[in-house]
Amino acid sequence: MKLPVATPVGYAGPAGAVTELSLAQVGLSQEVELVRIDLPVEQMEPLLERGLLPGCRLCPVRFSPSGDPIVLVDGVLLALRKEMAGCLCVREPGSKDLA
Repeated sequence: MKLPVATPVGYAGPAGAVTELSLAQVGLSQEVELVRIDLPVEQMEPLLERGLLPGCRLCPVRFSPSGDPIVLVDGVLLALRKEMAGCLCVREPGSKDLA
């Protein structure tokens, strides 16, 4: 079984399309733009209420002792669970899909 390989944010794949990553794959201090949230509506709602909307800028700033990411969202620190960060699809700011 072949494991998927993480590609860097902003990697131009086939046809010039920009590859999306999950927030869990983004390094510290790397600003990214939220593309979509891959969760059911009832789980997505609390994130939307806290300002995690498609198009917003996120920057992981540190990790909690348990390894959960703490991100900066429009000047506010927000702690997320690792599992939740894995459901947030992001890309490099300003990049557009060309496909």
